[in-house]
Parts: sequence; structure tokens; C-alpha cells
Amino acid sequence: MKDERKPAKTGSGRGTYARQACNHCRRRKSKCDGQQPVCGPCRDSGRADECTWGRETAKKARTQQHFESLVNHIKSLEARVKELESELSSSRSQTRRSGSVSDATRQSSSLSPHPSPVTKLEEHDDGIPHGDDDLDSSGNSDVDSEIERLIAPTRHLVLQNGDLELYGPTSAYRLAPERNADGPSPTESNTQVVQEAPAPVFEWNRHLPPEAPLSRVEHDRLLDLLFRFCTSWCFRVIPTLFLRDMHRALSVPPSAPPPRLSHYSPMLHNALLALATAYSDDPRVHNIEFRRLFARRAKSYLEKDCLTPNVCVVGALSLLSTFHSSRGEQSLGFLYAGMAGRMTQALGLQIDCSALVKSARIKESDMHNRNWAYWTTFCQDVCWSLYIGRDCAMAPPKEPVIPVPFVDSEFDHEPWVWESSRLPPQKSNIASVFQATCELLRIGRRVMDFVNGLGTDFRHPNLQVVSELDIELNAWKDSLPPEVDLTAATRPSALPHRLTVHLMFWWLFILLHRPFYRRAKPGNVDIDHVKLCNRAAENMMLLLGIWHNNYDLRYVSTTHVQFTFSAGTVFVLSAIQAISGPRLGRVTLASSLSQVETCLEYLSIIGRSWETAECAREILLNFFDETLKPRLLLRGGDANLKFELQNVDKRARARASSSASSIGRKGNGSATDESSAPSFTSPPGPLSPPNGAPGMNELQYFPGSPTVSTLGWPMLNGPKEFFASSSSTVPSPTVEFSHPGVHPGADMDLDVGYSFSLSQQMNMVTDVVGCGSTGGGQSPVQSTPADMMAFGVPELGVGYHFDPHVHSQVALDFSAEELAIMDQIVRQQGGNVMFAVGQPVG
Repeated sequence: MKDERKPAKTGSGRGTYARQACNHCRRRKSKCDGQQPVCGPCRDSGRADECTWGRETAKKARTQQHFESLVNHIKSLEARVKELESELSSSRSQTRRSGSVSDATRQSSSLSPHPSPVTKLEEHDDGIPHGDDDLDSSGNSDVDSEIERLIAPTRHLVLQNGDLELYGPTSAYRLAPERNADGPSPTESNTQVVQEAPAPVFEWNRHLPPEAPLSRVEHDRLLDLLFRFCTSWCFRVIPTLFLRDMHRALSVPPSAPPPRLSHYSPMLHNALLALATAYSDDPRVHNIEFRRLFARRAKSYLEKDCLTPNVCVVGALSLLSTFHSSRGEQSLGFLYAGMAGRMTQALGLQIDCSALVKSARIKESDMHNRNWAYWTTFCQDVCWSLYIGRDCAMAPPKEPVIPVPFVDSEFDHEPWVWESSRLPPQKSNIASVFQATCELLRIGRRVMDFVNGLGTDFRHPNLQVVSELDIELNAWKDSLPPEVDLTAATRPSALPHRLTVHLMFWWLFILLHRPFYRRAKPGNVDIDHVKLCNRAAENMMLLLGIWHNNYDLRYVSTTHVQFTFSAGTVFVLSAIQAISGPRLGRVTLASSLSQVETCLEYLSIIGRSWETAECAREILLNFFDETLKPRLLLRGGDANLKFELQNVDKRARARASSSASSIGRKGNGSATDESSAPSFTSPPGPLSPPNGAPGMNELQYFPGSPTVSTLGWPMLNGPKEFFASSSSTVPSPTVEFSHPGVHPGADMDLDVGYSFSLSQQMNMVTDVVGCGSTGGGQSPVQSTPADMMAFGVPELGVGYHFDPHVHSQVALDFSAEELAIMDQIVRQQGGNVMFAVGQPVG
């Protein structure tokens, strides 16, 4: 009996453990029962394929977010099955009702079978009439091959002036003889990277406008900043090859014809400087009129370079589009982006030219340059479409997909060093990040097509497509190699292009789920879009904070403007949801308002380089004004409360300027005051926290006991003519204000970040009963809602403009019992000034 008794497990004793845990349980540090080949915890959680044994795992474990997307996909499939079952049952009932008519129809149809609408050709049938078999096939073989070449409906890459151009089957130019270029071909110039010593006298500014003088030091510094922080995203320029071809082109005497190179041209050089001068600290160089001189000089080469195009002109056109978009000139930028896409089609970059390499018509380096130009233009085209909300100019890649070049090449192993960042030297891995970027933006194009395809029935989207895109995004994240993926250990020292690809990953989540940002209904199996959007926005703010801490947000690409703006819209929506529920989400509201202010500060810093960031900042402020401020006012409940958002705006600008000035000009290599550099955690706070006690305009919360407003009743300390109504009775925060007649110990729960002005004299509320008895119903607030579809929030309905004069005419219908409760609450909340319903108290 004693042996059969099992030892009892004490609370402080050590539990039983398996001799060996599977790799998945060991990695998650969870308990494993040791059963092989699949342990119990892995089998119960649906991770049987990840339950491996030994030192190495068979595949990378899915993240919790990936697992959630799979669960959402299963739910959407189950909902679809139920819909199909209901449709099937209804169709069966209709069939039974039709009865004999259907039977007669089937009998008649069986007597006259219909031929198949699609007939397959024989495998040997080529659709061409054949001659007699007695003819000599050898004698006609040459003629047949010539005829086949003329009539074959295939695309042709024609070698023109040393570069391949595309002419389709309907064009006569596909049969034109090939023309050779007068100067050196790109094949000759790209055979290998030759280490050449720079000439003592290097005419580096030969093709630059003389009316825009630059020193050699400033020229090199600006290009270095642009290569590190702007064109490294999507690998738009390969600095090593650009500098090599630049030296070759400028080493030729000015009287000689310029060589045709794949990575340098005067147009490309000027387009780069039109962008790079935005990073200058010199007001003369940073001035837009000075920058336009380089853009005009680049455009002066447009017709000449497009007449005999190569891959270099594609990059120059793309950079000109970025120049105009950085100025907020979206239509001009979209025009040049479309020209880059058209030139990509003209060169046939979307066609695999490996067969021409095998036939020795072009070099392998030329094929790599073409593939690189195709993918970088494709990535920019998708970014442009997401940025402007329009269709892509380029067709999606078709199978077989053109390979991404330069992966694991010398470009990946080049050291990345920037003294101002205080980071140790590390491998750039820029080509590997570029490969991951291409794969991500292929998914991003599908996200854009889905969101743009949402019509009037956007409230009931195809959740199966949403869940499939979720799975694809998470699968992309889980398949990243270690040199591209971000972990808690590698995130603080990540390079700019590595941070940007992960910012794009989270941005796609926001774009996919923001149109359905609403509170999930009880019992609904819909995807939790709110949770996914909030998570993505928080991760984006974390990465932006790391960027600003290491490199300064002034040095970013124009795509970062959309990153910051989209995160800001999510935080505004989060604040709206926190203040619109039956209970006030104080923590969520405080965090969201703080993050909105941080987004505004980030956009101010980015706006020092790119003017479009200031445009985005104003749009975000207007979105904030039209959606959140009226709700905050209604929660406060007083018609005489007057917003002074200009103070918040000035404070944000002052903080941004002080933060940027304290950090210093990192591009100049100036030392950074570590005490002033913010340390970002998740989520980051404001860049420059205020000193001392928080003022009236600070985004602070002061929890206290429930007040009238927090219980869902309107404020009774306002003028007697005001009783604002809302669509639903929701709790409201009280508003902190300064008034000599108010007791300092009064309960003030919320300082929402604005300064308010109240009337000096508070009128007695003497006719509440009369207001409550006037009329049988409430008058709806007459206001025009904002266009929420522009922000992907169709169902919130919060875009109205608050008008106190309109609200003051709305009467509230209270019962006698409700008025008595309100009177009691107001008595309990009294300080030096108290108001009862119908008479003064105290």
C-alpha cells in the first residue's frame, strides 16, 4: 500500500519534469511532457510540425502574431462554410419546389447534349496547315524557321545602341537591324570593378549648374547622407558603382563624347543633388530655389537620355519624382514616376534576359544591372502607389520571377560606419535587405489592390482575403534571415535600411486593417482590427524612436513621412475609441494623446528636410481637430469651453526645435549631448519632457473619485442655456481649468492637453426642469461629417465640426428621478461653488 501511494506535491517543492524537452518547448521555456515524436503541449496547441527533437530545429517557429493570423483565417473559413451551407440549403428548397418542371427540363436536356464550349487542341497540332508528307522536309526547314520567326507571337528584346529595348509582336521595330553605340557600351564598363586611383585633377562638377556653387566637401557629405539614409531604402543607388562610373565619365576630356554607363550620367548626378541638398545645414544650399537649379539641370538632359535610354535614366526619373513629392507636388512627382515605369517597359526590364547571356550577346553584369533596375523601380512604384493611393504604373512580376541580384555579394559585406551614430562598424547587408524588401512589396501591392477595391460594401469585406494577407505578412516576417530580422538584441543597433523595411512591414498592417478600425461586437468572429492596428503603430513608434536616437529623424526618406502620419492616425482613432465607450479608457487615452503629440514632433523634425512632412503634419492636426476635439469637448460638457490648440502647436514646435538643437548637427560630426538624447522604450514619450509641474497644456491625467461627468451626466456648472446632447450617454472626463472661484481641492480628473477659458461668472441653473420638459424629442446636431474614408475609418462617424451655438439650442429630456440624482451628485461634488437643480446651495 505504501508503494502505491504517490508522493504529494507541496507548494514549495519542485515539480516533476521530463528528462528532455522538445526544441519548441525549450525555446518558449514552457513545460514539456517529453512524449515523442510529438509532445502533449505542442499537439494541443496545434504546433505539431514545430515539435522537433535534437539540437537544431527543422523550421523557424511561428510568432504569436502569426499564430493569431492563422486562427483568424480559420474563423473566416468557418464563416464562409456557414454561408455556403445556407446558400446550398436554400437552393435545395427551391429545387424541391420546382418539382416536375425541373425533371422535365433534365429529361429534355439529356436528349440533346451540348458540345463542350472549350475544345483542346492536339499536342502535335500547331494550328498551321501542313503540306504533303512527300515533300522534302530538309529542303523546307530553313524556310519554315524563317516563317516561324516572323509569325511567332513572342516578345523580342532588340539590342539598340548597346542596350536592350523591348518591341512586342505587333511592332515592326522588332525586325529592325541592331544598331551599335558610338561610345563604350555598358557591357565594357561593367565587366568588373576596377580599382583605379583618382586623378590628381578631378573635374567633379563638370555637369553641375555653375549658378549653384558647392564645395567638394559639402558635395561629398551630402551625397554620403543621401546614400546612407534615403537611397539605401529600395537600393536606389549603389554607391560603389556610382562613384566608379562617375570617375570614369569625368576622366574623359570634355571634348570627347561621354561614355554610356549604367550607374552614372549627368542627369542622375543632378537629380541626386536636388534631393541631397535638402539635408544641408547651410540655408543658402537648403533653399528650394537653390535646389531647383539641380532639378532643372537634370531635366535638361531628359530628351537626350530618353532618346537612347539605359537603366541609368530610369533611376534619374525616379529621383526626380521623389524630389517633387518631397515638396508636396504630388501630381508632378506622379508624372515622373510614371515616366520611370514607362521607361522600364521600354527597356524590357521585366523580361528575363539570361538566354542572351548564354548566347554571349550581353554580359552577365548587364543582366544584373537590368534586374537591379527592374526591382528598385518596382519597389518605388509600389511605394508611390501606397503613398498617393493610385494604381501602379508597372505590371506585377510574372512567373518565372526575375531574381534579385547582388545578394551575398561584396555589397553585403561592405562595412557600414558612421561616426555620428556612435555604433560599432557592422556589415551593411544592403542587398539582403533589398531582397526582403522586394518580397514584402509584392505583398504590399496586393494589400493596395484590396484596399483600393473596397467599394460601398466596405463594412462587409472579404475577411478571407484579409486573413490570407495577414498570413502572408507574418510568413514573410518569420522567414527573414538573421541579418535582416530584428530582435530585442539587434533592434537598438539596426542600420537605416534594415529599420525601414520593418517600418514598411508594420505600415502594411495599418493600411490593411485601418479601414475596419472599430470595436469588435460580442460574439462576432471578425478579426480584431483595432488590436492589430494599435500593435503596428506602437512598433512603428519604437522603430522611429530608435532611428531618431541613433541617426536623427531629419535624415530619412520621404516614405518615413507616411510611416509617421499613419501611426498618428491610429493613435487618434485609439483616443476616439477610448473616449467614446461606455467607460472612459483613461490609460489608453493618455497614451494615445501622448503618442499623437510625439508623431507631430517627429513630423516637425522630418519637415526640416522634406516639406511634405509639414503638409502631413497639418493634415494630421486637422484630422485631430475634426474628430477628437469635439468629443473631448462634449465629454467636458460646457459650451463656453474654448480650445486653444495653437498653444499645443507652438509647444510641439518648440520641443521639436529644442530637441533637434540639443542633439546637434549629426551630419557635421558634432558631439551629441547624451543627457539630452532621449532613450526610447515602447512606447516612446515626448522628445523633450517638460520640467517641473505639468502646465495646463500638458497631456496629463489625474485620477480621482467619480464626478458628474464621469458618471455620464452633463456638467451643471455651465451657463443655464447650455445642455449639449450626445448620440449616446457616455462618460466624460472633467476638464482642468483655473478659476479663482473654484476650490483647489475640487476633483479634476483629466487635463486633455488644451487650455480652456470659462466665463468669469457661473450662472445658476434654474430652469433645468423647464428644459427637460420642453419638447418630446431631441434635435439632432446639424453638422457635416468629415470624409472618414480618406483615413479608412468608415463607421466611426466622428468627423463633425462642433458648433457651441448649435449645441446650445438642444434640450435634454430628463425625468424627475434623474434630476434628483443629478442634484445629489452635484451636492457631493461641491466646493466653494455649488449648484443644485433649480436653486443655489451653500
